[in-house]
Amino acid sequence: MRNNLILVPVALLIFAVFPLPYGYYFFLRLAISASAAYLAWVDYKKKDAFNGWSLILSMVALLFNPLIPIYLDRGSWFVIDLAVAGIFAMRWHVSADGGREEKSER
Repeated sequence: MRNNLILVPVALLIFAVFPLPYGYYFFLRLAISASAAYLAWVDYKKKDAFNGWSLILSMVALLFNPLIPIYLDRGSWFVIDLAVAGIFAMRWHVSADGGREEKSER
């Protein structure tokens, strides 16, 4: 079963390509960092080891962290926001395949 909450970061990141107040971008950093860190932890706990998803999502969490922000120009963030939205969308898509594999093993 797909976890549709993964689509919330996708929507936030796509919405971020528009010119918005600074407060939204701070909220975006917080939301994306927390979502990526949580999903990385869940993927790590599944196998008790780092896998591709846990490493990619850990890097996303570090890139968007609000405590030590990384400052880039607007054009760079435009590309990064869309790329990370793609990462979250792919993770959402793969989550359904993983559920089918677990059911077939039983």
